[in-house]
Amino acid sequence: MPRNDLEPLVSDDEAPRTLDAAATATTTPSTASTGEEVPLPPPALDYSSYRWFILEPAVFLIFFARYLIGAVYQNQILYQTCVTIMKYNATECEPLLGIDRGESEASKKIEVQVQEYSANIMMTTSLLESIIPAFVSLFLGPWSDKFGRRPILLTTFTGYLTGSIILLIITRITMATNISPWWFLLSSVPSVLSGGTCALITGIYCYISDVAKERKRALRMVLNEASLCTGMMVGNVASGYIYAATNAFTLFFIASCLMGLSLMYVYFCVPESLIPDHLPTGSRIREFFRFDLVKDLVRTCFQRRPNYDRAIIWLTMIALTIAIFDMEGEGTVNYMFMREQFDWTIKDFSLFNAARIVIQIVGSIVGMVVLRRVLKLSIITMAMLALACCVLESTVRATAVYWQEMYVGMTLGMMRGVMGPMCRAILSHVAPSTEVGKIFALTTSMESVSPLGAAPLYTSVYKATVEFYPGAFNFISAVLYFVCYVLIAIIFGIQKSMGSSSVYQAIGS
Repeated sequence: MPRNDLEPLVSDDEAPRTLDAAATATTTPSTASTGEEVPLPPPALDYSSYRWFILEPAVFLIFFARYLIGAVYQNQILYQTCVTIMKYNATECEPLLGIDRGESEASKKIEVQVQEYSANIMMTTSLLESIIPAFVSLFLGPWSDKFGRRPILLTTFTGYLTGSIILLIITRITMATNISPWWFLLSSVPSVLSGGTCALITGIYCYISDVAKERKRALRMVLNEASLCTGMMVGNVASGYIYAATNAFTLFFIASCLMGLSLMYVYFCVPESLIPDHLPTGSRIREFFRFDLVKDLVRTCFQRRPNYDRAIIWLTMIALTIAIFDMEGEGTVNYMFMREQFDWTIKDFSLFNAARIVIQIVGSIVGMVVLRRVLKLSIITMAMLALACCVLESTVRATAVYWQEMYVGMTLGMMRGVMGPMCRAILSHVAPSTEVGKIFALTTSMESVSPLGAAPLYTSVYKATVEFYPGAFNFISAVLYFVCYVLIAIIFGIQKSMGSSSVYQAIGS
């Protein structure tokens, strides 16, 4: 049965939970000096007695479906590029479907030519999925603080489902006739218009900040990351086997069904995290496109704050943006690098990604239990350790000659999954609860814009080095992860400089 959003999750006689001291204020810091009273966003529901796993199943399903599509989607682009753009025949292009290895010299030469052109399509996809969501995200945070998180989640899940249906139609057409690989970009349009990954991540982390107790917030973010990574892992593992046993159309159909299930789960099982009685009525669509929301967001993120709050917020946001820059850049060329350097098929690539995700999940959970709970390492220290692991992994990948070294690198990077949740936990602790949506929105907007630079940079480096050093782009990642490490180390220094009376005890303990 569908859950009624108006039904309280706890009894009325329980005292409401206050996430932050700022939540009890009647005016925001930015307006206190002018004397203008601004109403606060709706308070969050008290989920302290509610089960932990509310949103995680939907997160698992959506990322399972997306990564089930991933490599096969790229192979379809490679094949259609080969037959329609490069004008090779179907037999010569068949190895590019990723089912069998193309071990002949002729096949390898064809693949180098096809990859150089296909890299432009991959880059365009990355840019398309970055520019519009980044703009939309500027409105999302302030709007969700006012109207709730659930509409964002429903819209983004619907966008992904619609995009997968379009991909199904395009794939069905390619079974009858070859078409330009540029047509595959149409499948990205619905998710882009609904906010894409940018909106999804904003909604998820705002939701967690609403429902999680302060002392459990970092753990809840890691658990969410674990469900996300598990979906990625299962999708990567299943992708190669399903594709080998069936075809691209069947695989995309299964992914569409999974996205439909995730949307149904959010609709029926995920309640609004803000109290429905406090949500304003009226046209939500008209309110979404008010530029006052963007002005409020900018004012919130740049306003003066006590102590070093503003510096910590911006150092953390920049570190997260650079880290996403690395990941997006690597994602643009990783599959082509693996094929060129180690002659991997989709199954090889899928198994590697699955093993990497398993190691990442295990490393994250063990790190939280052993390092955080037993050894009592602080949130900042955990973030620094995670970034150090990222530097080591990228360095090993850059110097890898044999495929076994890729697995050595993934083992060294086992705690990389902790980095994102820990950095967002820093933001949620430093920022007042009434401003978390705005700060998360700007953060995800910055992250979403990062492929604008990452995709062209990594693609250009890969195209320039593919014939003599395909893994050179990994050196860029190693350097940038080290820059992130330095930024978080500065926050560590700020926290330690405050002494035992530090106001940043939550992130330093």
